[in-house]
Amino acid sequence: MMPYVLIPVVVSFLVLVWLILEYSIFIPVPKGIPILMYHKVSDGTLDGITISSEKLKKQFDYIKQKGYQTVSFKEITAAIKTGSPLPEKPVILTFDDAYRNFMTRAFPLLKSYGFKATVFIPVGFIGKTNAWDNGTDPILMVEEINELANSEIIEFGLHSFLHRNYPEMDPAGIQNDLDLCIQTLGYHKIPFVRVLAYPYGSFPKKDPELNIRMKEIFRSSGLLFALRIGNRINRWPFRDPFELKRIDIRGTDDFYTFRTKLLKGRRKVLS
Repeated sequence: MMPYVLIPVVVSFLVLVWLILEYSIFIPVPKGIPILMYHKVSDGTLDGITISSEKLKKQFDYIKQKGYQTVSFKEITAAIKTGSPLPEKPVILTFDDAYRNFMTRAFPLLKSYGFKATVFIPVGFIGKTNAWDNGTDPILMVEEINELANSEIIEFGLHSFLHRNYPEMDPAGIQNDLDLCIQTLGYHKIPFVRVLAYPYGSFPKKDPELNIRMKEIFRSSGLLFALRIGNRINRWPFRDPFELKRIDIRGTDDFYTFRTKLLKGRRKVLS
């Protein structure tokens, strides 16, 4: 039988192990650039891809308070070309799917904080709804996108044409998808950065041949960066510009989880 004196020690040890695994305490803060990923902003039902305006404001407060400076992909590109330094604590804010609630809820907050953000457009759904989810959420219209693009704090990138999963496409399909995105945005005179956010955060990691061919297509199409989900801080300079990792900020995250993700990329060690 275990001596009673050891019970508190064992319990304390188990609690410590749980805290390390669950909340990454004592795990060093990695240096680099966190890229935060948001989707919808709503004051209705919250879920994995829907955050409330109140939570978003609290997160922006914390970002500002801790001295982070938002940077755009235009600035990242310029820093790579010229060798100019980035801010001491850079962070990139991204919003997927170009929902209209970005314009009505997120943009006013970004403007009030002076924050920059990148919005990724599923180009084939401009002015429509999120049909890929069988949803009815309206997507920004051409006029709204151009209005936001002229604000100087918002840039737009690509989120594929029909929000299809790239690992399920062949090279010809990927090439056609990018061509349609670029041609459509050019037709509507929408300014954009040549940055792609993979639909569903997924790239052909398990198919090396397709992965290599895909990146060749990216280079020939003038793409500069591509973003996956990885819940890690990106080391600077970037190792692979087509496998940048984003941190999934969920509407159901509590504030401690958000702070941990911002600092370390993930809350749980094994996530």
